[in-house]
Amino acid sequence: MKKLLKVILPPFVGLAVFFIAIRYSGVYFKLKIDEIGDGTIDGFMAYYRYFLPLLFLIALLTQLLIVVPIWDKVIVKSNLTKTIALISLAILCLLFALGLSYPICDKQLQLEKVCLFMTGVQIAYWIINFLTLLLLSRKAQPILDTTPITAE
Repeated sequence: MKKLLKVILPPFVGLAVFFIAIRYSGVYFKLKIDEIGDGTIDGFMAYYRYFLPLLFLIALLTQLLIVVPIWDKVIVKSNLTKTIALISLAILCLLFALGLSYPICDKQLQLEKVCLFMTGVQIAYWIINFLTLLLLSRKAQPILDTTPITAE
């Protein structure tokens, strides 16, 4: 049950936060499916709006096959290993953001701004994901100690 929660809950929470952010933005009702592929931020947001179920399925598969096995190995390592893993993740997010930003960048937006925005989106998702995993990985601490007191 705990492994199932580790697979389902972090992507659900992360994508729910993004859905709420897009849903309550000023452009949500203006987003149309034909804007996807225009090379604009609105097109990218429309992609998130219309393909959220597919993105959730991809997030579940990524969580199951990559994130949870790595998490289970890194969580028991030293702080240096955890720091190196987080820095590696940030660099990976930056590289993926650059790959995503280049095709959608238009003349009005500079590549650097779009790349930083995309990096921020990815890092925010991973922070939410890792915080959820951390909460699920903590051992339950009893609120009251119910062990009987014995006189010696």
